[in-house]
Amino acid sequence: MSIIDVTPDRYAECLEVLRAGFATEVADFGITRENTPANPAFWEDSAVAAVVGRGFELFAVEHHGQIVGCAFVGPSKSNPDVWSLRHLAVDPTTRHAGHGAALVAEGARRARAAGAEVLTIGIVAENTRLSDWYRRLGFESIDKNAYPGLVFTVERMRLTLPSI
Repeated sequence: MSIIDVTPDRYAECLEVLRAGFATEVADFGITRENTPANPAFWEDSAVAAVVGRGFELFAVEHHGQIVGCAFVGPSKSNPDVWSLRHLAVDPTTRHAGHGAALVAEGARRARAAGAEVLTIGIVAENTRLSDWYRRLGFESIDKNAYPGLVFTVERMRLTLPSI
């Protein structure tokens, strides 16, 4: 297993991982293309490049030459001390092998190297299994909010990054 920077020629591989990874949450929480079109399970081919174009770094876990997990990390618009980890996904067939934890650690490393003090993530609050997993990795809940048009509550979580 290794962490790599994802180049445009491999965006399609990440897109497939994102679609597969988020598909399990879609099935469990009533998310559809109609009620949550921005969910990565429904992303079109240009979506990965669009997130990178907004200033987020895309990195992945590669195992035996194949991308099995990926995530984006980048600075918050309002506070340079806060970075956001977004759209972390691991192919369901390769879960429970440490790939997700490796992605979180890499996102935290990149944020800290850029001077951030905090890493945040937003998840489906009703996904208590995922919330508990992030807590085990050191995240704490900031808040939970319902947003118009979403069929789930968003839990925002934060990880305080150690000083370098």
